[in-house]
Amino acid sequence: MSRLVGNKAVILRFLIGLVVFLTLFVGGNTFIEKVNAHANQIRALPAPNSELVDSPDRVIIWYSEPIEDSFSVVTVLNSEAEQVDLGDSYRDSSELTAMSVSLPPLDDGTYTVVWKNLSAIDGHKVIGSYVFSVGEPISAGAQIGTVEQPLLQTVADPWLRWLIFLAAAIVLGGIAFETFVGVPVIFGDFSKDSWQGSAVAGSVVWSRFSIVALSVILLAIFGQLFQQSALVSGESVFSLDFEVLRSVVFDSNWGRLWFFRLITVFGILILFVLARRSQFVTQEIDGNEDESSLVGDSVLAPLVMVLGLVFVGLISASSHNAASDSDIKILAVSTDFIHLIAAMVWLGGVIYLAITVPVHLREMSSSNLSEFLKTSVSRFTLIAFLSAWILIVTGFFSSYMQVTTLSAVPTPYGWFLVAKVVLMVPLFTLAAVNGFHIVRHFGMGGEWAFKKSLFFETSIIVVIFVVVGWLASLEPARQYAGRMGFGFDDRVSFQDSDDGTVFDIFVEPAEVGKNNVTVQITKPNGDPIYNAVDVRIRLKFLDDDLGEPLVSLEYSGDGVWELRDAPLNIVGEYQAEVVVQRPDAFDSRTAFRFKAGSASTAGDAIAPDTDTTNLLFGIQVLLIGAMIVFLSMRKRFLPVLFGTGNIQSSLTFPGITLVVIGLFLVLNVEVLRLGLADELRNPFPPTAESVEIGEPIYFDVCASCHGDTGLGDGPVGSSLPKEPANLIIHVPLHSDTIIYEFVRDGISNAGMPGQEGVLSESEMWHLVNYIRAQFDK
Repeated sequence: MSRLVGNKAVILRFLIGLVVFLTLFVGGNTFIEKVNAHANQIRALPAPNSELVDSPDRVIIWYSEPIEDSFSVVTVLNSEAEQVDLGDSYRDSSELTAMSVSLPPLDDGTYTVVWKNLSAIDGHKVIGSYVFSVGEPISAGAQIGTVEQPLLQTVADPWLRWLIFLAAAIVLGGIAFETFVGVPVIFGDFSKDSWQGSAVAGSVVWSRFSIVALSVILLAIFGQLFQQSALVSGESVFSLDFEVLRSVVFDSNWGRLWFFRLITVFGILILFVLARRSQFVTQEIDGNEDESSLVGDSVLAPLVMVLGLVFVGLISASSHNAASDSDIKILAVSTDFIHLIAAMVWLGGVIYLAITVPVHLREMSSSNLSEFLKTSVSRFTLIAFLSAWILIVTGFFSSYMQVTTLSAVPTPYGWFLVAKVVLMVPLFTLAAVNGFHIVRHFGMGGEWAFKKSLFFETSIIVVIFVVVGWLASLEPARQYAGRMGFGFDDRVSFQDSDDGTVFDIFVEPAEVGKNNVTVQITKPNGDPIYNAVDVRIRLKFLDDDLGEPLVSLEYSGDGVWELRDAPLNIVGEYQAEVVVQRPDAFDSRTAFRFKAGSASTAGDAIAPDTDTTNLLFGIQVLLIGAMIVFLSMRKRFLPVLFGTGNIQSSLTFPGITLVVIGLFLVLNVEVLRLGLADELRNPFPPTAESVEIGEPIYFDVCASCHGDTGLGDGPVGSSLPKEPANLIIHVPLHSDTIIYEFVRDGISNAGMPGQEGVLSESEMWHLVNYIRAQFDK
């Protein structure tokens, strides 16, 4: 009984350490900048494939994550492959994702920008290039394609990661098993004397595996250092000098994280060896024999587990889930951390059983063995059940973060993710068979079936860790899909009709760069409209106000109007507004939205939505809490599987707490919006229907001051502190968002009342569309 009391104290110290670690982990990650899994180019100035009249004074490139200043460079070459920049490329100290290089006055011609960077987070190296011209069109022979990024940084990378994940599971899963399963079982009220000896023998064998595993982790970590240094220097791993290694470790963020991981593993190894030596020695103290015990029963075991959490946290800090905007980063990294812990506890626990069960088969009689395994497996099944559920829930969240859209599934990362899901099916099946079927046949030969089943289960786990190593090495699916243009149309087409005008509109190729726009206008009977005076289009980038004007198209006959070489300079969503002027009818208009992709700047084109991410995180917390509540009442709900008994109140309160927190997070996204920024974007394209809805609203709330024609000559305007604005002058100066804010909040010093609470949000946006259509021509 003294062992049990002592073990409770150990567990208490572990839980205190866990709380301290989680506090530091969450706090530390709160202040880490936005990162992505690869530092892809997302935009540049001058823009790719742009044709400039005047020479720029510098080139600026923005990447999708912070980069290492010491290992990144931007170079500008002329058509003779001669470097023409001033050689002063540097990373902006206030914007760690931007790098620039100065230029002298450039002669007319075509120039190639070549850039290389090293991620400050995961250490991945990326190379790219694009062209622009000065004073003339881009040369016909200029290379305007993109540099194909390698599938892997090195062939060894996924295998090094596999070794680290597998070895960490052996150590951390085993120590967790002994602490939360082994020690309570062998020192419990119903334990038998033979249990402890067999358990210690099993612990001895597992601890040898663990020391080997920790040694493998150290070798793999040093392998990662040599691999990274070779990538940076371009040299072979066999010809690296000390200065390169020193520079990578101490002059890069990747190197600092690597150093912290190295120190942590050394700490785990030292503590583990000390715990092993202290537990496997039988000696006599004050006349009482102090028997050998499990490593997990050592006073040092909680420290090993806390350092293990630190190690897993450092992996999460440079994981793909760290590839998130700052407002959702802590959710993503925390989920990755919980996912890894659940994997270590469950999968590592299975490996522990696979190592120790053969020992128990040798050490114990059949009757003692069956009772021991029933007690141990039943206790572990509860932990494994919860861990498996957490893996499913957090895995879905992480899949959204890295894949985001179905169009990104057919990518290297996506296919490996599918493989992982497929492998989990037989793993879950074997786990269920072991925990709920074979356990009932212990004492009747089930022990040998259990041993065989564990072998197959462990084999699947080893393969799953291989897949996980590849997933950690590959570029996330959403980034790969964005670069390759997955989910983006090669040609956008749109059809609509308004007031006797039928529109057929085409944008080709709907990519960043030059695009051709064709608008065919016909009558409802299909006859071309020949008498249109003007057809104009505005191609508006929706994520920012770039002040795009309405541009007239050229008539090419038979009701077809064309705009050649229309520039789309930024990856993202655009809104096309088309207006047709005819002498015999009112203006006809339509609008639609489409996405423009780019292989050269689309690294961040597909990104998780902030609200969806917060919603999924809340649902994930709710589901985990619900499972904990269920497990606390499992013997009431499913006595066939878990046996009969009372409600386990020690689980009920934490489960209910998580359910409440999850419900709050879900409601906060949908209703409360506490701490969540609302992105103001017009949800309605300015179609004829939207403009028609906004027209009576304008005459109801705006015309009295601004006048029917928007000149600011309404009958109430003279009584205001300031003369109402002339909308024909002011509307073209402001974005839709600014106009919406004017309508919603009013302008107090001008006597303009806000319409929030008077008009609905939809009504205000329709009003904005009417104002834009009527007064921005």
